[in-house]
Amino acid sequence: MILPQLLQESLKQGKVIPFVGAGVSMSVLAQSGKPLFPSWKALLVAAAERLEAEKKPDDEALVRSLVNKGRFLDAAKEAQQGLGANWHDFLKSQFDKTSDQAQDASLMLAKLVWQLGSELVVTTNFDNVLHWACPKTLDIEKWNIEAAVEQCNLLRDSVRKPTIWHLHGHIGDSANIILTPDGYSRLYANDPSENRYKAAIQTLHHQLASRNFLFIGFSLADEDFTDQLRMLEELYQGAAGPHYVLLPESQSGSFKSPTSAIEPVFFRDFGEPLLECLTDMAAIVNAKTDPSITINTVVADYSPDKPVFYVPFRAKGEQMIGRREALEQVHHQLCDGKRTSIGQTAAFQGLGGLGKTQLAVEYAHAYRSEYPNGVIWINADQEITPQLIKLAEEAHWVSPLSEQPFKIQTALRRLRETSDCLIVFDNLEQLADIKEFLPKPQFNPHILVTSRIDQPGFNPVALNTLTPELGLQLLIQEAGREPDGEQEIQAANGIVERLDGLPLALELAGAYLRRRHAVSWREYLELLSDNPRLAFPAHLQGESLTHHEADIYATLKINESLFEEEPSLREVLDFLTWSGSAPMALSLLCASLGQDKPSALTGALSLGIALRILQRSDDGERYAIHRLVREVRREDVALETRGNWVESFGKRLSDWFEAHRQDFRDLPVFEAGLDHLEAWRQNAECVGFTLLVVRMIWLQAYPSYHWGRYVHAKCEIERALNLYEQSSNPDAALQAHLLDDLAIVTSEAGDTKAALKLEEKALAIRRKLYGECHSDTAHSLANIAFCFAKLRKYDKALELGEEALAIRFKLHGEGSFDTAISLNNVAGYYSDLGKHDKALELGRQALNIQLKLFGEEHPHTAVSLHNISIFLSSLKKRKEAFELGRRALLIRQKLLGDAHPDTILSQHNVICTLRNSGRKAEAVQLFQVQFPKLKPGDPHYHYFLELRSELFSGFRKTSQKSGKSKKRR
Repeated sequence: MILPQLLQESLKQGKVIPFVGAGVSMSVLAQSGKPLFPSWKALLVAAAERLEAEKKPDDEALVRSLVNKGRFLDAAKEAQQGLGANWHDFLKSQFDKTSDQAQDASLMLAKLVWQLGSELVVTTNFDNVLHWACPKTLDIEKWNIEAAVEQCNLLRDSVRKPTIWHLHGHIGDSANIILTPDGYSRLYANDPSENRYKAAIQTLHHQLASRNFLFIGFSLADEDFTDQLRMLEELYQGAAGPHYVLLPESQSGSFKSPTSAIEPVFFRDFGEPLLECLTDMAAIVNAKTDPSITINTVVADYSPDKPVFYVPFRAKGEQMIGRREALEQVHHQLCDGKRTSIGQTAAFQGLGGLGKTQLAVEYAHAYRSEYPNGVIWINADQEITPQLIKLAEEAHWVSPLSEQPFKIQTALRRLRETSDCLIVFDNLEQLADIKEFLPKPQFNPHILVTSRIDQPGFNPVALNTLTPELGLQLLIQEAGREPDGEQEIQAANGIVERLDGLPLALELAGAYLRRRHAVSWREYLELLSDNPRLAFPAHLQGESLTHHEADIYATLKINESLFEEEPSLREVLDFLTWSGSAPMALSLLCASLGQDKPSALTGALSLGIALRILQRSDDGERYAIHRLVREVRREDVALETRGNWVESFGKRLSDWFEAHRQDFRDLPVFEAGLDHLEAWRQNAECVGFTLLVVRMIWLQAYPSYHWGRYVHAKCEIERALNLYEQSSNPDAALQAHLLDDLAIVTSEAGDTKAALKLEEKALAIRRKLYGECHSDTAHSLANIAFCFAKLRKYDKALELGEEALAIRFKLHGEGSFDTAISLNNVAGYYSDLGKHDKALELGRQALNIQLKLFGEEHPHTAVSLHNISIFLSSLKKRKEAFELGRRALLIRQKLLGDAHPDTILSQHNVICTLRNSGRKAEAVQLFQVQFPKLKPGDPHYHYFLELRSELFSGFRKTSQKSGKSKKRR
């Protein structure tokens, strides 16, 4: 055993005060041979069992969860609150023992404490072990936290009889025992006006300044003990030390003093070796020589070569969820990755709340053994010079009595001229802040930074938000409880989705649920949706182990320097902030920002993705802003004062949707953007741009039209038209669009006469706006012709249809989409007039154009195939008619689904063709499958009634005629 020289001198002079911890009491055995007193953990487990017996399952689960996380003080607090009035009885059952319950031989460690030359023994234990072990039992005095008169006497003189100072209280006064964070705060309060135990603290201060404490029965693995030491140091800066703690040699490799005032004294092991250690110290007190004691001249030495593990935060260890891959990546980068001009570097970068700092902490703890010269942590967003002074002192590179410039110089030299170490610069804002602290070129430390922005010279390591599965795992871990029942599970998943995988937000949400047991998962989700600020109250922000984030909203604010690097990133973020939450198509994003080429946004998007402000879909074609960043920026980017901005972006966004509204191939990307169309409709409504709102409502009706939901589409267009009529700013082109499309869906819904009136209004407006030779005029003519055909005015339909065809042919040529539509329609009118050969000729022309433009699998191709099938059937070419009709049906089933009106029409055509071909049994079989799916009022229901009367006897015929697909666009 090696004892520091100063400790030996203090023992000889009687200046050592034993400070006794739980380990001394835990060494005492009951007559049964088992420990008489519980450990910290065993005490809290027993409290949980008592809560279980008291039928308090929520409190029991919370205490067990906190114990499993090693948060013993918090667990004690929850146990005390849970047990209420039974808390004191519980403590007495654990600590209020009598001496006859203990094996006398097991009191040897406590007896040796009294042989260390001090009449005063300080302890944080609540029991009577030191009383039992004292050789002067009848003379002993006990102080319960504060004994004002006696402690004042101690300040003037020393105690004259054996005295046990129960610093945290005694079991005889269980109501005042300090066992929770609140008790610690009352005892060690920095503000004297708030300090309930002023005399006790003054006494402790005096003893810390004038005597040497020897901590016995403590472990530096006990975080509550190390927290206590830090409290003492913060309370009495400059007054403490040196003090000593007895530790087993097994802890020597991982030892890091929690304060600069504590030095370790290592003994071989618990049991006899520890007793021998105290016996040797007692021998020094009694001025006996012992050859086993040697003077340690190294422990007290100061050297800039000493390795140090200087990391100010605790590791989560196994509780760190979803980050193992990132740890391995940064390890690979630092060890084997490409060097930069700065050296072997890596960077965790991204938006606030990703857990960059905690991940750096985890890396430092996980790989500390690979850095023989230590690990150094610098908070780059704080003044660095004071950190260097503290670092030099705590690392024992210099004496605390050295001049400040020498401390700074020593620490700076250590930073710049040491290899085989890890240096962490946390929360770096700009490289200039740390430039003078970076290593010289000939040295090779590993340098890890965390930053919210891209840092030149540091190789970035991807740090993603958590997946929904990992996010749920983290949320449940932090909440300390599982969602119960299907609704609660759905709510928990909803919380994870809304927080979008951001670790800090998930931790704070879990903390809220843990502290408020009465709040259900569903209730918290509602709170999060209605008022996110209330869902993250300020007093929970300290739940993060790194204690960086005073406010999650401040944490998620974007650093303005990003916009200097990529100016267009601001526009991207502002636009996405006020768009929907779904990922946005790159083409829509570019169009809305007025960019013709995606390459114009490449730099901004790649930077946003690298920092995890933006998220990119797997196909690389869609982008979204992080949900919580979106919430924060909505407070910074107010709409009310940016009316022109809303109008400009809303118009460009609407232009994109209008350009993609007609082609079925664009329907997936159109529908994927509806979330954004609705968001900007609300934005336009907010700032009072009525015509923009009308236009967006109109565009929202198109998916319903494409999918055959004509009633719903009609309602949307009527809503838009009603709002338009309330506007004081006319827009004739928009009005014509509304009337035209309302006519289309009205006709599809069965009211052809009303549709005709609407279409005639649209035609009049377009003729006035554009004249005769314009695509919109031709469009209205084609639609009016369609209405006349449905009203069986086939000659009028043919006249107007051919007029529309002539305009389209002149404007677009013979191979255009519009020309093909008119060819299809005119072909139908010829068929209605009995001119089936002419109809077939025009129908085949239309089909050739459709195949060339769209290929086989497209609804317009199916229209041509369907119509030609009807023309062939009329010409009694039934075999070919069946094949083409079946092709049309298969295309429509695949693209539109079985319930679409066009698919139903194709089903009708195929059944009719089978019947006319003498294949009645097959026709009946298909009819019996399809007809039960239809209801009166469904499109084409009347065609099936007619068909039923032809397939089955006993049903009356109707006057309806078999329908053709005459697409008007």
